[in-house]
Amino acid sequence: MLGAGACAKKEEIVIFATGRSQGRLWAEEAPGSSGKAGGFAVFKSLYDLEKRPKLAVDIGNWFSATPDGWLTRGRSTLACLNEVPYAAAAPGLEDLSLTPRELQKLAESSAMPLLASNLYLKTNKKPAFLHSSRIAEAGGRRVGIFSLIIFSPSSPNKPKYLPSYKLEKETYEAQRAIKTLRDGGAQLLVMLLSVNPKEKASQNFFRDLLSKLPGIDLVITDEPSVKKPFRAGRAWVAGAGLELASAARLELTLDSATGRMTDLSWKNVRLSAREYGEAPGMLKVIAGYRKSAAAHFSKRVGFLNSALPLGGHGVSPAADFAADCMRRWARTDAAIIGLKEPAAGFSSGTILVGNLYASFPLDSSVVFVKIRGDDLERALAGLQPGGISVSGLRLFLKDGALERVESDSGPLVPGHTYRLAVPDSLVGGRENPLLSSAMEFANSRRYLREVVGWCFSRQDKGR
Repeated sequence: MLGAGACAKKEEIVIFATGRSQGRLWAEEAPGSSGKAGGFAVFKSLYDLEKRPKLAVDIGNWFSATPDGWLTRGRSTLACLNEVPYAAAAPGLEDLSLTPRELQKLAESSAMPLLASNLYLKTNKKPAFLHSSRIAEAGGRRVGIFSLIIFSPSSPNKPKYLPSYKLEKETYEAQRAIKTLRDGGAQLLVMLLSVNPKEKASQNFFRDLLSKLPGIDLVITDEPSVKKPFRAGRAWVAGAGLELASAARLELTLDSATGRMTDLSWKNVRLSAREYGEAPGMLKVIAGYRKSAAAHFSKRVGFLNSALPLGGHGVSPAADFAADCMRRWARTDAAIIGLKEPAAGFSSGTILVGNLYASFPLDSSVVFVKIRGDDLERALAGLQPGGISVSGLRLFLKDGALERVESDSGPLVPGHTYRLAVPDSLVGGRENPLLSSAMEFANSRRYLREVVGWCFSRQDKGR
């Protein structure tokens, strides 16, 4: 046990916490060990075995790591959360790649409230389909739950504008949620804190944040560096089980007289199918999604005579092919793609939908860009020519630096307007040289993988 318990009569409740499942639904053979591990069917069995009063919470990022996750865009994960059932769940930063309409459909399919205390639409309005907080009951105690999404732990408490959303200052929204929960009779306050997976939140971040938020009893976070619980003032900070390989089991000791949390026992439970079994009802839910995904990914797209490897050292046949595809499909003067855009190459032979998802797992869309010749040359220099593949352009380098650029018709004309096709990942961010130099741009709303699939299908027809 952690901390010093009170002498008064005690009660105990258990909270199970998961996060960053990222589309992982079922148990897999565990490397270096015998038997399967992970997945919602094992977690459901573990949850049902718990005899103490209990709740389950999830901290989001529901689909970004698997083709199956991208295909359902989180719907399969929410169906599994419903089956447990969870008391509350909160979208993570990766889930905000969904449009508001897509996120609303997820919320409408959810049996539990989806919590996002500091999330707004770009119109500065709260999404009506999300909740800032909720009160759940366990063992006769009213547990208040709210959530925050942290974009940058190194630069906290600042508004952040995303393509479809706005993240408001954490402390302001947390204080509002705390007041609402206390006014609603919550006896315990639990904050679900989702951290940008690309950044790290130190213990000092948590201590500084909680110094501004008195009254919180427990923070559950998906920050991987939180290996064991620690105190930050009154509050405990503990990690969730990540990637559905494990689930955190938090046993809260409460003072019977006051309901206040006096102690915490935490364990990261490996989800072993051999030890806990797999819940039949959950297996049925998962099987339905696996069947539909397998049928979709096995669809034939086309044929490839010669392999297109991912490559390396500044050369990527897979990226070159994708650049040519974008240019042909968009009928533009040129196309540009980052060498890191493809996640895998293509083997020769029949190409299936699953191969497209494996090579382009992210939902990158093709964007049309208009740009003058002199601006294009400067933008290409800013994009690091050694890290991109182009179609319809020739880049001349000297000592690794861009010396000049030519189109198929000769040197770039400074005042001439060129039409480009690029993935939206190449024009993201305010400091992006291509975006800042463009005369105009428009999103085609067609995924890059679909465009590459179009090229394969055209090749197939030409056989």
